[in-house]
Amino acid sequence: MVPKRLESSEVPYTTRWLSYPDIADKLSSAGVPPTRTEKPFYTVPSIIDQSSAKSPVHLADSLVIVNYLEKTYPSRTIFPCGSRDIQLSYNEAIHKHVYTPMIPMAVPNTVRILDGRDLEFYRATRKDFLGVALEDMFPVHKQASLWRDLQKGLDEISALVDRAQGQRKCASRWLFSPNECPSYADFVLGSMFIWFKMAGPEGGWDRVSRWHGGRWGRLLRELQPYSQVR
Repeated sequence: MVPKRLESSEVPYTTRWLSYPDIADKLSSAGVPPTRTEKPFYTVPSIIDQSSAKSPVHLADSLVIVNYLEKTYPSRTIFPCGSRDIQLSYNEAIHKHVYTPMIPMAVPNTVRILDGRDLEFYRATRKDFLGVALEDMFPVHKQASLWRDLQKGLDEISALVDRAQGQRKCASRWLFSPNECPSYADFVLGSMFIWFKMAGPEGGWDRVSRWHGGRWGRLLRELQPYSQVR
């Protein structure tokens, strides 16, 4: 999500990749605040903006970062036409209807794309973090039901897209943006599809990308220019 916002505004940046076991120590030592303070919990993406005239800005949490980028680098907003509130409502719907049903499908399958220290850390921490063992999240006897949940969720989002597009005065190639550039909700949904494509069940993205007339696959193709990470 954050790299896509940076790419859309053409803000120069570099990416530093961190291994799972190193996230907390590296961010803490760099001065990045935790995203949860009662028991310090560090997450990525995080940013350090050293272009400030006063002192570097250290931020974590995607929405906090996006709000900062919108204020500091407003040349290409991802909240078009003053649509911040409606974009955030789309975000809530996407999390409810897409992210939530994707969790038991993608989280256990993430082990397929990890190795070494990352895989060891991931396996050791997921049960405490989620309250359920990886092998119990997507068992064979639950898979059909979980697939139905995801399809029903995307039915809801597809209907939401239809309503949003029906209110526009002109056509747009984006699901949630009336302009030539993608919006916050387009990026949020696209990011979840990228996660599912990489870490979902084998063949899962091919299945999802064809639902609802192929609109999800088209979204990911349209977002490709914004998906490069420098």
